[in-house]
Amino acid sequence: MFKKLKTSVLSVAACLLTIVAMSGVSPASMWYIYEPDIPKSIKKEL
Repeated sequence: MFKKLKTSVLSVAACLLTIVAMSGVSPASMWYIYEPDIPKSIKKEL
């Protein structure tokens, strides 16, 4: 009984940690719609 409970708890924890890690690694890709304005000084160099 405890083995099954332990497996379930660890599986849920692994899923949650994976979601947290993915959201922390690439926060810019989650908000790909937002594109800030480029300052004029940088535009001249591009």
